[in-house]
Amino acid sequence: MEKGINTEIEYRNICAKIDLLIDKGTKMGDMELLSDNDKNEYVKLSTMIRTWEKVHYPHPIPANPLIARIQERMTEKNLKQRETAALLGIDEARMSEILRGKKSISMRMAKSLRKNLNIEADILIDFA
Repeated sequence: MEKGINTEIEYRNICAKIDLLIDKGTKMGDMELLSDNDKNEYVKLSTMIRTWEKVHYPHPIPANPLIARIQERMTEKNLKQRETAALLGIDEARMSEILRGKKSISMRMAKSLRKNLNIEADILIDFA
């Protein structure tokens, strides 16, 4: 298991490392062109940063917990919006509307979220 970030200095150093990887991917024309080692490093560093920022730099506007959980699962599984939509059996436009809070979740969608993204039933019931 990776060690986490413990200090603000470590956080800044990790941010600098991820900036270098982003610059490298940008110069190559696409982050997908990075080596597997660089991609894995990017995922590891971004996870560390996200964990630190959740505690030390929380977002001032609370998001819908269901939407936040869907986004967390997408990040954990390294899924893009279109891949998540396909996994859930909906089109990308519908997925976008759900993530922006513009469309509600049907019972069928709730079951799919539970099965495919392991979203807890209580969150589905309370915030769908």
